[in-house]
Amino acid sequence: MFFFILKKVKFKSRIIFVDYKDNIFKFGKGKASLRIKLTNKSIERKLFLNPGLHFGEGYMNGEIIVEEGTIEQLIDEITSVYDEFVHNNFFYRFYENLSSNVKVFHQLNELVSAKRNVRHHYDLKEDLYKLFLDKDMQYSCAYFHNENISLEQAQIDKKNHIINKLQITSDMDVLDIGCGWGGMSIEIAKQTGASVKGITLSENQYATASKRVQEEGLSEKVSFQIQDYRKETKKYDRIVSVGMFEHVGIKYFRTFFKKTHDLLKGNGVFLLHTIGQRGIPTATSHWIRKYIFPGGYIPSLSDIINETQKLDINITDIEILRLHYAHTITHWYKNILNNKEQIIKMFDIRFYRMWEFYLLASKYSFVNMGNVVFQIQIAKNINNLPLTRNYMYN
Repeated sequence: MFFFILKKVKFKSRIIFVDYKDNIFKFGKGKASLRIKLTNKSIERKLFLNPGLHFGEGYMNGEIIVEEGTIEQLIDEITSVYDEFVHNNFFYRFYENLSSNVKVFHQLNELVSAKRNVRHHYDLKEDLYKLFLDKDMQYSCAYFHNENISLEQAQIDKKNHIINKLQITSDMDVLDIGCGWGGMSIEIAKQTGASVKGITLSENQYATASKRVQEEGLSEKVSFQIQDYRKETKKYDRIVSVGMFEHVGIKYFRTFFKKTHDLLKGNGVFLLHTIGQRGIPTATSHWIRKYIFPGGYIPSLSDIINETQKLDINITDIEILRLHYAHTITHWYKNILNNKEQIIKMFDIRFYRMWEFYLLASKYSFVNMGNVVFQIQIAKNINNLPLTRNYMYN
């Protein structure tokens, strides 16, 4: 059945599949650029029933072997025709629709479970992140003025772009929700002289961020705390959140926006930087939920607007970064390729394949499947910012 469905899909190039009995199936046109071996009967059945889970699992487990070409080429091909596969597969289409209808139950991020979900990903060995991120450990979309800019510079430009949007002055108090390893909080304090509090649910990130503040001599300006955003009580002039909203969960969107809005002073401004979907709301990939980001959800713009308008919140600017994250992940993927043996030694080959698949599936979700990054600016009052966007580019 899996190969029957593939016959209905218009691939960009020619792909050869070899089943566990060495039968050959050819799809697409032109010269073959990919040859894929399925090592057992079970994986063929699983790919028919739920490719969103078993494509990644099969690659991790060595049940799907790329004999010619690369796993990147394969993921590019599959993601470019993913909608066709779903359309032509009644069983999987039913599963996808059902999953979207019950997506709220995929993200049960209460206070205890939210911390557990964060630790699943961010409390892995920190040396792993050091192998593929930039020096400042920015684990979010960089800002590329052009494709030739280095990852280091693009992450610096991302931080600068966000700081400009926030119009921060030295007398302000700033809250960084989901502060990661502390780079954004530290840069805000360095550039503006403002006082910054960063909060995270990751023990590893908290320890590293706290150490960095001491090394930078900024302990009077910057502090970090292991804390859920829902527990914060102080009022702030500015709030920033980069790459954290994807972990909130759709059930808690109203709680998140109400809380951040309540925490803003009258002159307050909030900048939210999050991965988003261009299209209608859909459920997060089963494989991503299971192996990478339990409790995670990528919002559509309508998910966000539906909640902010109910709370009468002033959205003052929306910028959509289209392929910036694809460029970011291209750099990360090159780094893990260059450090393959170290990662395998640190974990094992199955983990390496999981991480490889995660990065490539994420990259091509931006290239082929409609993911983008939203930067959404919110002001407590409508007159808190200049009339035009010129200040963002100074």
